[in-house]
Amino acid sequence: MKLQTRVMLTVTAVTALALLASFVTVALLVRRDELGDLDRALLIQAHTAAELALVRSPSRPSVTEGHAVVPESLGLTARYMATYEADGSLLSATRSFGGGPPRFSELGITPPLPEEGVAVDLSVGEVALRGVVLPLGTAGQSLLYAASRGTVDEDTRFIGRAASVIFVAAMVFTALVARWLSARLASDVQSIAQVARAVAQGDLGARVGPGVRSSAETRILAEDMDHMIGRLGALVAAQQMFVSHAAHELRSPLATIRGELQLALRRPREPAEYRDAIEEALTDVEALGTLAEDLLVLARVPPGGQGGTASETVSVAEVMDEALRMARGKADERGVSLVETTPEAPELAILVRGTRWKTARALRNLVDNAVVHTVEGGKVEVHVEACGERVRILVSDEGPGVASGDRANIFEPFYRGPKEQSGEHDGAGLGLTIARGIARACGGDVLLDENAERGARFILDLPVAS
Repeated sequence: MKLQTRVMLTVTAVTALALLASFVTVALLVRRDELGDLDRALLIQAHTAAELALVRSPSRPSVTEGHAVVPESLGLTARYMATYEADGSLLSATRSFGGGPPRFSELGITPPLPEEGVAVDLSVGEVALRGVVLPLGTAGQSLLYAASRGTVDEDTRFIGRAASVIFVAAMVFTALVARWLSARLASDVQSIAQVARAVAQGDLGARVGPGVRSSAETRILAEDMDHMIGRLGALVAAQQMFVSHAAHELRSPLATIRGELQLALRRPREPAEYRDAIEEALTDVEALGTLAEDLLVLARVPPGGQGGTASETVSVAEVMDEALRMARGKADERGVSLVETTPEAPELAILVRGTRWKTARALRNLVDNAVVHTVEGGKVEVHVEACGERVRILVSDEGPGVASGDRANIFEPFYRGPKEQSGEHDGAGLGLTIARGIARACGGDVLLDENAERGARFILDLPVAS
């Protein structure tokens, strides 16, 4: 069954049950109140009639013709009276019964009668009556005093007819409104489903847009759907860019190795020349291996570096020792000194979230980046600060700093500044990207301190383990 039909039928059925229960309850309450008013009026008149009957003949009371006063009746209403002996035999009756008053046993009453009387329903021919039966005197005799309950029945029938008309009109109106609402809701669901199918077929530009407005829930669902598609499109674009850059970065060293080997095989050479060619190819292979390692690490980092919190912990001292050990080889090649300015600080004993190898890899990338951009004979300083629930490791170099035009892009994969592009500095532009991805995966971050007075200063911000 379609959503539109299901919603319409459900709303209509619930409304019908609610209205039906309300109308039946109102009709019963109105009939009960009117019967109560009629019973009280008949009881008062019956007591008066009983007293008059006893005055006329105490031993054998009789009834006389007359009219009853019925609430809400504008005309005269005939009264129906009869007296009965203690054994239930008829003593007297008014002519209004048409010669056929009911037997006492037909009233469904079991003696003795209470002083306030007993209300009964009966009929004479096609006339429906409402009456009361009272004890009469002390000899066990009883009096039946009744009048037509036509006003009560007519009011009940009027309420039934009015309720029926209102019920039918309300059902038609409810069905139309429910159909309109369900159509809007189904339209929104169909719009969202259509966009989902388009995305499943590869159209990442599809959006639900602002057209979904039938309910707050579908509007939020549409906004979440558009946000999800946008994020998915960004991830796919990032993946495509990653693959494109990776292919480009891998193609360059492979082409160099191929050219060197083809050149070496073009003509016979001396052993020393072959050795030089092999050494050059080995250098390119090592660069290729480093690039492959960086690509593998980058592929394992969560997209955007978000959404992860490391369950392992490591001390700041372990991170510093491991990172500086790995970075010392490159620093020695360039004659750059690695200076740890807080070798005995209590901050080194603090535990932070993250694994030892990954966190040290993030810090090592920052140190390697600083070494590359520091002049030969210069120094790179590594400093630790504790800031409440965070630990900040600051890596400062003595290079030219980061140009203002490059600051917005330095953490993007494969981004390289003018000097890297000119070949002055090696690297594929993945170091800072990997460092930030690792830091964010454990709840931290890597930031550029734009207030550094000299060179560049990067901050590895890590959360303290609870």
